[in-house]
Amino acid sequence: MEPKVLICYLEKNKFTEHFFLSQMECLKQISTYFDEVLYLQEETIGKLFLEIDVKKSICLTTSPVVAEQMQGLGISVIGFEADSQEMMKAPYVVLGLDELTYRDFVRVYRRWHKLPWDILQTDRLYVREFSMEDMEALRRLYDQPHMTDYVEPLFEDAQERQYQKNYIEKIYGFYGFGMWLVFHKETGELIGRAGVEFRETCRDGEAEMGYLISPKYQRKGYGTEVCKAIMGYAKEELQMERILCRVSPENKPSIAFLKQLGFGLSKQEDEWFFSYEL
Repeated sequence: MEPKVLICYLEKNKFTEHFFLSQMECLKQISTYFDEVLYLQEETIGKLFLEIDVKKSICLTTSPVVAEQMQGLGISVIGFEADSQEMMKAPYVVLGLDELTYRDFVRVYRRWHKLPWDILQTDRLYVREFSMEDMEALRRLYDQPHMTDYVEPLFEDAQERQYQKNYIEKIYGFYGFGMWLVFHKETGELIGRAGVEFRETCRDGEAEMGYLISPKYQRKGYGTEVCKAIMGYAKEELQMERILCRVSPENKPSIAFLKQLGFGLSKQEDEWFFSYEL
């Protein structure tokens, strides 16, 4: 699900002429991805809501008042902070449109409407965030033999649902990354989990990678395929400098797997820590 209508309320008097023209040029490029783009004046805001589907819309505005109004009507907002003296009342704020892409609009829209982000694709797999609708599939994945030999099992149903709701809000919502779901492109089946998290052992520029693949899909290269893609994503999209993995010393297959990926052993205690420089 993606936004189809872009609502723009940009106050020209908050820009220098040169900066305004450069930002409008950036906006022109972004606008091509939308079915409709509406440039509002203050006197036309009321009429707007009689003519559009607010559930398909997203707003870009320099006005804290308009930002608050739009969100009150159920429209996701990207705030454009052109005046440093004003407090922009929006969860997502930019200082310029130069690096803003259509994908950024999609992700803001999806987060507002509590929809999962698509993260990446490989030749055979696609990776996205967990949503509460995935709960039964996740339970089936973890209920397979030996899936929790070296990872924590899921909680009982009510506790796991609360945990996942909190994870969506506080981990995905705050960091923009976390443990994701891995699906087989051809069948649509959930075949694993993988992702990166910021743990207490991580320093700036570091994240810890986790991975879990269904037994029937193991030894077919899926783990290597998804982990390499995630490592690339961590470097290019998240600007991470180093990936860490912690492994039980008894988990020989995982240790061999990490060595195959190029990880080196960096610390050896009750758990072994492997690292990879991106």
